[in-house]
Formats: sequence, structure tokens, C-alpha cells
Amino acid sequence: MNIDSIQKLHCIILPEKYLRFLSDINNGNEYYFNEHVVEDPDFEGRCWWFFDEVALSKDIEMFQVGHAPTHQQLILYLKIFQEFSNDDFVHSNDGKISTNRVSNGFVIAEENGDLLYLDPEDNCSVWIFYHDGNDVMKVSDSFEKWLSKATLA
Repeated sequence: MNIDSIQKLHCIILPEKYLRFLSDINNGNEYYFNEHVVEDPDFEGRCWWFFDEVALSKDIEMFQVGHAPTHQQLILYLKIFQEFSNDDFVHSNDGKISTNRVSNGFVIAEENGDLLYLDPEDNCSVWIFYHDGNDVMKVSDSFEKWLSKATLA
């Protein structure tokens, strides 16, 4: 499935800067980004592995949870979180965020199990989903701003 079909299927309009970026990357392009620049300004950042257009549609299966395309894998993580926590909210640097909102995030990259995603409910701002704590962190107001602070690995 191509990116235009994905956008139509999910009624989402992804940022033009991201779409241009997506058309130029190969699966696995990596970018360093320091989400803790205030606390550790000398750290080059975590190395995010970006999904290309084909990988975004690849089916991900979690044993006894279900399956979803790569770009929607947050649904699987949050299904587990809700089953074990009975909570409809995750913690973030912006306060509590509903699990439904996070589930609608558009996953664009991965780093050691954590997911970088765009939040359609916040003008496609850039967020990190921390898989080991099921919390999230807003790291940029836009993909363009995120990319301006990232470096190609």
C-alpha cells in the first residue's frame, strides 16, 4: 500500500515535509536526535531507524495481541497497556494523554523498541512512545522542526 492510499484509508493528511522526506529515504535510514538536549546537550542523540513507504505497510504481529501495519503498531502496545493497567491515559510531558489519541499516532521510526510517531490530533507534532513504560513525550511541534535538529547517521 502506498502512502497516498494509507492517508486516504485513515483520513489523515501527513505533513508535506515528511512526505518529501519519505520519498527520498531508503528503508533503515537513521537519524540521531537528542530529546534531552537541556539535560545532556553534548549527547548526539538516539539513532532513529526510519521506515520507508513499503515498511510502513508491513504487517506486525504481537503474539496473543493481534496484528497491525507498522504505521499503526501503537494500537497493539496500547491494547496490552489497557488490559494490564485498566487505564485510558498514558503519562506525557504535556500531562495525561488518552490512549485513543496515542493509538491514532502515525509511527514513522523505531529505536530499540521505542517508537517515533506523528500525532494527527496535534498538527502532526512529533512524539516518542516509550515501550517499556508506556509513556509518551512530545519532542517537536512539527516534523520539519524535528528534522532540522536531527543529524543523518
